[in-house]
Amino acid sequence: MVAALMVLVLLTIIGISASNISVTEVQIATNSLRYERAFYTAESGLQHAKQSLKKPFVDNNKANVVNGATANWNFAIDDATAASFNGGDVLMSTTLAGVSYTVTVWDNADGGVPPETDDTDGRVFIRSEARGPRGALCRIETLLDGNSSAIAITGNYAQEGSEAGKGYTSQDLEKITVFDNQL
Repeated sequence: MVAALMVLVLLTIIGISASNISVTEVQIATNSLRYERAFYTAESGLQHAKQSLKKPFVDNNKANVVNGATANWNFAIDDATAASFNGGDVLMSTTLAGVSYTVTVWDNADGGVPPETDDTDGRVFIRSEARGPRGALCRIETLLDGNSSAIAITGNYAQEGSEAGKGYTSQDLEKITVFDNQL
């Protein structure tokens, strides 16, 4: 009777331990899922920001590229709050499947006079911060380099006709004159 009682107590302890381990594993898996969702949402925020900034960057820097000047992000850091890590200019904020993200942009320390509201080197930082349920939080930061070469674009000579020394025929139907769609 005593041996049976000892075996029963031992089996009860093993069962309770297995149950506790199982509950802990479920909690770990749930927390891991929450943080993974926050990470991937923050990552999607960065991708969203890069796609959203592509056209304005090209549009705002056409003259700079044509003239051989350095491209800049001044359109994205247009006020003093965007000049520092703590401030930053909020580009976008949205919620995906219960996880929200906010993307901010700020100028790197490129030698301007503080507060730096003029980008002089073609680089800015962007940060995507995602917040999910139960305190899940992920921040991803990256440096965007939108530099252009300092060589003035004067034309595309490969399509300008058939003068001497050019190795093609004069059968070009449409000369390329617009280079906007290169990105």
